[in-house]
Amino acid sequence: MKKITKLIMGTVGLLALAGCGGAKEGKEQVELTIWGDADNQAMQEEAFTKVNEAFVKANPDIKINYQYSGTLDSINVALQSDSLPDLFWVQGNKSTKMAEMANNGYLLPIEGLNYDRFSDEAIEYATVDGKIYSSLPSFISYVTYYYNVDIFEENDLEVPTTWEAFDQVVNKLKETDTAPIALGGNGDFDRYWYIQTTAASLASKDIDSIVTDKSSATFDELKTVFENFYDYSKAGVFGKDFVSTDGNGAKLLFTNGKAAMIPDGTWNSKSYFESGLNVGTFVLPGKDGKKYAQSGPNNINTYAISKKTKHPEAATKYVEFLNSKEAQQIIEDATGEVPMLDDIEPKDDRVSELADFDEVGVNIYNKLSQVASESSKPQDLLLTSILPDLMQGTITPDEAIDLLKAELEK
Repeated sequence: MKKITKLIMGTVGLLALAGCGGAKEGKEQVELTIWGDADNQAMQEEAFTKVNEAFVKANPDIKINYQYSGTLDSINVALQSDSLPDLFWVQGNKSTKMAEMANNGYLLPIEGLNYDRFSDEAIEYATVDGKIYSSLPSFISYVTYYYNVDIFEENDLEVPTTWEAFDQVVNKLKETDTAPIALGGNGDFDRYWYIQTTAASLASKDIDSIVTDKSSATFDELKTVFENFYDYSKAGVFGKDFVSTDGNGAKLLFTNGKAAMIPDGTWNSKSYFESGLNVGTFVLPGKDGKKYAQSGPNNINTYAISKKTKHPEAATKYVEFLNSKEAQQIIEDATGEVPMLDDIEPKDDRVSELADFDEVGVNIYNKLSQVASESSKPQDLLLTSILPDLMQGTITPDEAIDLLKAELEK
């Protein structure tokens, strides 16, 4: 999930929370020090204040010292000085950091908990070498489509429910003065957001096969993705000057009513919904008619336990609570994150729209990263070479596939 501006710089300790009646008679009260996500304090503070209050109420023998100290830098310093707190925020398999910490003996495996509510994807997110090392993600961040409802109505367009219908909407908008899709071509990830959606909707099987066995993988579906990007770029679908436009310029084009649609993250939904435009959302459908989100577990409630905690039982209870529907509903009500789990009730109708997808397809960048090596970086090749060259027409879709295959064979 993208970061938002810090509300307060540095380490901020919340008041230690204790149960209303104190520790149970005859049972010593223990204290857990927990580092939360410092970069997202402004968004998460209300949620975790309530989560911690609910946890302590249910566990009066445990005291919580919750601090917004969990940055990548502070965790690195704590690793070097052997001073990790009892629990701290982690990004799971979104990066290699948790696996490195687990493999080097810094994390405590979490055992004995029930994961029946969770998908295989959520469990995989928290797993290193067959063992779970963090609470499980309960929310998802992915790239969706925001559209100008007024422009759609003026042109008698309906929200597409199939890939063919999406293509028809784009072609009809090409006949107007409105750019069909706002896209920033002057930035690696700005132009990538469109590919993230089309790869998930059109080529999930192909991309999964690259990870499973890249020597026998097929690339027909992925070629379709590249052909679409090549053709749309050439036809001006993304705006007249999109090659020199960055992500902010694309957003401005959309919010000024000069573009009908924009692919962007659910993490930016608030800025669109509060833009003053009549904005709706839809998830890009595939050729099978299913609506595909992309793999992107949100790490708002994913925490690991230090191997050297003096209170492993209490720390495990905290992880168990983060895995509970009660804690997740508290987070949902406070933040409006998009639920991964069906039993979490969306905060409002807007969140329900964002949660209206049929399947979670692949995240092509993350999948290619999984097969990267010291000599082969297919994810970087995609971002920095293949996409800009397709966009400018300096390579063909066939050549793009050949370049990717050669990189995978290194």
